[in-house]
Amino acid sequence: MRAKRRNHMIGGLCALILISLLAVSAGAVSIDETAGLNLTFHKGTYTDLFALGQAADGGYLLGGFGYGTAGESALVIKTDAAGVEGWSAAPGGDSVAALLALEDGGAVVATYTVDGGFLAVSDWENATGSSHLTAVDAAGQTVWNITLDGVRLTDLTALPDGGIAAAGWIWIAGGESDAFLGVYEPTGAERWTATYGGRAAHTLSPSPEGSFFVAGTYRPVIETPGASWLMKADASGTKLWTKEIVNRTILTSLPVSGGGYLVGGTMTEPYGENGTMIATYAWVAEIDGDGNLAWERQVPGAEIDAMAEVPGTGYALAGRWGSAPQVQIIDGDGNVLDGRVWDSAKGRLTSVAVLASGEVAASGWTGMNGSAEGWLVSFALLPGAGTPPQTEAPGFVLAGACAALLAVGVLRKTRK
Repeated sequence: MRAKRRNHMIGGLCALILISLLAVSAGAVSIDETAGLNLTFHKGTYTDLFALGQAADGGYLLGGFGYGTAGESALVIKTDAAGVEGWSAAPGGDSVAALLALEDGGAVVATYTVDGGFLAVSDWENATGSSHLTAVDAAGQTVWNITLDGVRLTDLTALPDGGIAAAGWIWIAGGESDAFLGVYEPTGAERWTATYGGRAAHTLSPSPEGSFFVAGTYRPVIETPGASWLMKADASGTKLWTKEIVNRTILTSLPVSGGGYLVGGTMTEPYGENGTMIATYAWVAEIDGDGNLAWERQVPGAEIDAMAEVPGTGYALAGRWGSAPQVQIIDGDGNVLDGRVWDSAKGRLTSVAVLASGEVAASGWTGMNGSAEGWLVSFALLPGAGTPPQTEAPGFVLAGACAALLAVGVLRKTRK
């Protein structure tokens, strides 16, 4: 069955991208960290911040986990605009997967729990668990909470009417899964849920007309090389179309003008003299409203985990370059304008947002201080020619990739 699926691709997507230097644009902006934030958060022996939003008062809402803390490790942190922590809360579960900042200063967070503990599980093929949707107020107190048994949530999006859409998958023994999509009232009451067989949803994007774009892989455990699927569903969850893309792993998406979507993640290509090994490269593409490829680009790095639109410029991409965190700024056609790789800071950036000020902020984890800590950085984008980093992506063989990902391997296997 999987072999048949991989023979079907989006039209034009079967053409291989040559592994060479990128054609970099002249550069309309440059990254300026002069007045930006560079802050770490230590909440246990290992802290990672997967979700980021700007709070109503101009501060930050950060979600992730603080492993090694007493009790459950899911974590929400509220800071002021300078990054000074105001409060932290434990909404329950192993980790926060996604976060939506609310106008009243609170947030809705998606958390998940893996039976047996997510950093203790060795048999991911048979992993099970549950998720929660939880609303907290501006002081971090729980307003409402709902449990989704058997579901692993990965992404959230806000709807124009105040509703909340959530995506993820339902765990099935043997490493299989069914994609999950649900819509909820602002009070947490369920409107509807839908499942789609043989899939795992990693990302969710809304459309102006009320439809949903959902994408991911066929199994929760991401395979290399592997295949990804794209789906559009109407406002009630009915599937409108589904497409497939091989040798690409979709980890993140967002809507773009004209009714299309930007997707990002990884691409795999033959590597080595005989082309027998697998190399992984960061990748971004634009898909039109019918699921067809508009363009795709190999971009610097090994993985794109999050994206945000930068009005008038293009997009900010966050992820990793080998085992180092990175941010890249691209224009609307995918050309790199500028980038920043923190070579001395092992880690990864898994969330990115454009602030009301026009600055860009990103969160994740870093080992710059000798231990795995939650990390928040921000920077301005200044007019002028940027200085993109080396643009030949740092591909590595599968064995090398496994070693590089060891610190976050269990999360990567079942991540959004």
